[in-house]
Formats: sequence, structure tokens, C-alpha cells
Amino acid sequence: MKEVFDRRWRDRCRIEQVGIKDLDRFIRSHYLGKRPAIVLLSLAMLCDDEPVGCIVFSAPPREIEKRYGGTTWELARLYLIDEIPRNAESWLISKACRWIRVHRREVRYLVSYADPSVGHQGTIYEASNWIDDGRTDEGRKTPRCDYYDARTGKKYGRRGNMPDDAIVERRPRISKRRFFYPMNRKGLAC
Repeated sequence: MKEVFDRRWRDRCRIEQVGIKDLDRFIRSHYLGKRPAIVLLSLAMLCDDEPVGCIVFSAPPREIEKRYGGTTWELARLYLIDEIPRNAESWLISKACRWIRVHRREVRYLVSYADPSVGHQGTIYEASNWIDDGRTDEGRKTPRCDYYDARTGKKYGRRGNMPDDAIVERRPRISKRRFFYPMNRKGLAC
């Protein structure tokens, strides 16, 4: 059975604000493999002063601030090396929420997405007291699709981004689960 992220681990770990370039090795290891477009905050998780993971916040999709009614950041990347026990993600999320609460008081909400197409169900957000806010494509009249080049298998979000000689294959996009966290919640650990 895998080790638990208990007090012995927590006492050895901390978070620290760093530049996004300092996290490139973690970002490349993340399943998306690239940085978000607009990075607002990048925090490294250190264990015994060695970087072991990261959490990155970015600008959310345009409609999100309107949806929640205030300044909202997206938890866009979360990555820990395999040697860190699995339940450390909720600890890292909690520490990041506290950091934002202290240093960036204008942020009223956090939002993140769990992508079922890669096996993510949102368990870490539920464990961190985030609120399930449905699916990304609820209420859409037409389902969104991703485009793939059948020759290479490479995925493209838009047809216009594909090479001219691509063999286009359209696949329906799997709706993501959306979770949000109001930063003014009292008595709950993020």
C-alpha cells in the first residue's frame, strides 16, 4: 500500500511562489504538457527544500467571472512527482488557497475542471471542499468537437489550426466537470 501524506510529510513540505519557467520540468510532465496561456500565479511545492511539484493558476475563460460575479482564477495545472503520496494534492490545494487569500485578496473565486477523458473525476476538488458546478457543455445546443489529423493522431481544438494537408477527423469533445471555490468561505479548509 502506498504511503500516506501524513504529519511527517506535511512538516517537511512548504509552498513558495516562483516564476513559471522554474516549473517547466513539472509542466512538461503534466498530462497536458504545456503552460496555460495567461499565468497569474505559480507556486512550487518543496519537500526538504527540493521542488517536488507545482500548482499554477491562470486566467479563466471569459464567461467565468460573469458566472461567479467577481474576480476568478483558474487552477490550471497541478502536478506532484510520483514519490509524493497521492493525498498530498488536497494539502497543496489548501496551501495555495491560503496563499491567495493572504496575498491576493481581490480574488473572490477559484475554478477548475476535471477531464473524464483522461480519467479525472474531481476527487481532489471534492476532498478540498470545492463545489461541483456541473459540466462545461451543459445547456449547449450543439456539442463541441475536437479535430484530429488522422495521419498523426495529433489533436487540435480548432479546424483552422490544422495543417492544410491534414486528414481531418472530427470527434465529439467529452464534457468536463467544473468545480469552484468561493474564497470567503469561513471554517472550511480549501
